[in-house]
Amino acid sequence: DDDTFHFILKDLLSPARYSLDRVAGYAAALEAMAAGTHDVYLVDYRLPGHSGLDLVREASARGYAAPMLVLTGVGDREVDLEAMKAGAADYLDKGRIDEVTLERAIRHAIERKRAADSLRQLKKAVDTLQIGLTITDVAGRIVYTNPAEAALHGFTVEEMLRSEGRALSPREDWQPPSVEQVREFRRWKRERTRQRKDGTVFPVQLLSDVVMDEGGRPLAIVTLCEDITERKQAEAALRESEERYALAVRGTNDGIWDWDLASDRVYYSPRWKAILGFEDPEVGDAPAEWLGRIHPDDIGRVRAKLADHREGRIPLFEDEHRIRHKDGVYRWVLSRGFAVRDASGRAHRMAGAQTDVTDRRAYDSLTGLPNRALFVERVGYAASRARRRSEHRFALLFIDLDGFKAVNDTLGHPAGDQVLIGVARRLEACVRPGDVVARLGGDEYAVLLERIDQPDGATEVASRILVELRPPFSVGGRDVTISASIGIAVSLTGREAVEDLVRDADTAMYRAKAAGKDRYEVFDEDLRLRLQARTDLETALLGAVERGEFRVVFQPIVRLATGRLAGFEALLRWQRGDRLAAPDEFLAMVEETGLILPIGSVVLREACRQARRWQDLTGPDLVLPVGVNLSDKQFRDPALPTRIEAILEETGLLAAGLRLEVSEAAIIESAGAGTQGLSALRARGLQVHIDDFGSGYSSLRYLHAFPVDGLKIDRSVVARLDSGSEPLVRAILEAARGIRLPVTAEGVETDAQWSRMRGLQCELAQGFRFSAPVDAEAAAGLISAGAWHRRGRVVGSGG
Repeated sequence: DDDTFHFILKDLLSPARYSLDRVAGYAAALEAMAAGTHDVYLVDYRLPGHSGLDLVREASARGYAAPMLVLTGVGDREVDLEAMKAGAADYLDKGRIDEVTLERAIRHAIERKRAADSLRQLKKAVDTLQIGLTITDVAGRIVYTNPAEAALHGFTVEEMLRSEGRALSPREDWQPPSVEQVREFRRWKRERTRQRKDGTVFPVQLLSDVVMDEGGRPLAIVTLCEDITERKQAEAALRESEERYALAVRGTNDGIWDWDLASDRVYYSPRWKAILGFEDPEVGDAPAEWLGRIHPDDIGRVRAKLADHREGRIPLFEDEHRIRHKDGVYRWVLSRGFAVRDASGRAHRMAGAQTDVTDRRAYDSLTGLPNRALFVERVGYAASRARRRSEHRFALLFIDLDGFKAVNDTLGHPAGDQVLIGVARRLEACVRPGDVVARLGGDEYAVLLERIDQPDGATEVASRILVELRPPFSVGGRDVTISASIGIAVSLTGREAVEDLVRDADTAMYRAKAAGKDRYEVFDEDLRLRLQARTDLETALLGAVERGEFRVVFQPIVRLATGRLAGFEALLRWQRGDRLAAPDEFLAMVEETGLILPIGSVVLREACRQARRWQDLTGPDLVLPVGVNLSDKQFRDPALPTRIEAILEETGLLAAGLRLEVSEAAIIESAGAGTQGLSALRARGLQVHIDDFGSGYSSLRYLHAFPVDGLKIDRSVVARLDSGSEPLVRAILEAARGIRLPVTAEGVETDAQWSRMRGLQCELAQGFRFSAPVDAEAAAGLISAGAWHRRGRVVGSGG
């Protein structure tokens, strides 16, 4: 409150260390304190209009941080005490102040302020900790706790301060350490159970530190307390998951593998090793334990897929491959796996499972028998043994059920499945232990006879199978009868290729079926030669179609009553080099290979083209039709009417100039369906005749029901006129006349046959008695000449 004392203070303070500012009044002092730019405030007790105590109180109330020193007069003891109570850091007697006293008071005030600030900051930090903190004395009484610790246990801070540390634990855990233990521990960490105010318990982790005095005696214990409930739950879940994984690994049928790519070591589970027949210690942890056992034909693919997955080109690794068992036999396994990648996407680990799928790949699901793949594999093993031991012979039996399709068609596929299962069981009963019965698919089976002393051993088994299959199978209360065709191939040297033996047995089976079914055939050298000849013929036929080697010849048809020419039959020939091959040399193969359709079209077109030429020779008043034989396959072809229509239009031939000759069997089996599409052409004059009548069904009673325009008696019936076929011929002629069908006798070769057929009043005939088949030019010559000669005499005249 006066300039003199201000100068005294300024003189007492070293200018090098302090600067002193003065404010002249209460308001200015508060403003300066609010600015917070000073380290210490020297507050004179006497201020204008106020006392220094008022300023201290106001500054403290406002929370100004810098310490305040109150300057009082001599003998103001009560004022000094009031100043300390008001918030002053210290007080100084003006009458006794000197340089040392003033500087020491300032320095101590600053230090106490800093200490108080640090303490406040520490308290604030401890109070806001998310982890509990408690300080207890060595007797275990709580002297400090933070809010987090109190909240953790469901108490308030005040409630905690009135309790003992052990009260936070269940009674059975009340074992506070002794003073000696505290001195020895210094710091210790443990997991315990704590109890909340409501009695519930929870797990905690405690970390305690012992505070010592200068003499090394323990003063207090500071303990951090962390609730580890979530960690314990996670650990329990992890243990449960690990136990579940361990149980799964032990109990699964799959083998587990885990490949550490960095160390290039692989963990193989005991089941993985067991799949390959090994005990746990017998397999190491190298990748070669797996990759080195994979079949040579599969290893390249497996390595490529592993690399593709490791590089991220495919989302997972998956492959079925063969792997060598401990017994040396390859088994089929399915291996799947995924890569574990780091932040950059690089794979550092792969793990997966391996499943034995040999049964799925090797056994038929319906019958439980080995399938084709496993059968061929077993044949390969038998061949290997035969090569090592010359006396070891084996045989293959291929078995195809006769008429099985009818079972499925009439009784349904479930019934058919029951029959297939029954056949499998009967086949197994016909072989010895060690032989293999397999189902190749559909109604085809195979048997591998591992050891036979003589080739007859295979035929004995085949005979036994035929007998065993003949008794009916009971399916759904109905008896189903099945027979079989069996082909046999025998390995005599062991050097035969497995593929050749399988093919030979299959070929012999088809020979047995073609020879009448319910029998067996043995593939031998003669059959091999016939098979080769058949293959050569098929190849030659394909070339003949491409080279246009097929020819059409024409055999005249005459009227027996007048001898006049009535038409021609077009016949197919094959120009094989310098000779014409007759149809019986190649027609069966043509029909089997499907060439009958394109070749048949050639015959139809050529026949119609020549018939159109004949119309120009005979004039419009006389039509000499040409007959063309149709195979059963041609007759059932739905495109036949359209094809004929196109050929007639192309050649300009009237429909009445064409006669289609169809077998008796085809007409009856199709119940006329094959001629429905020809109805429009028949209405325009095209005729359909039954060919070879009398050689098959001879269904005279049903002739009227067939949409046909005539019939031809088969040459075999004509040839037997002298040995008993005349009644049949007479019946055919009478039945045909009854429904006004013209009849042509085929194969009239002799004068006696000609005379007999005339006597029976057969209308038409053809055969060598009149003329052999001739080419198109010769046929045109016969028409132009009006007659032709045989044995030096005129047989008939045209016109």
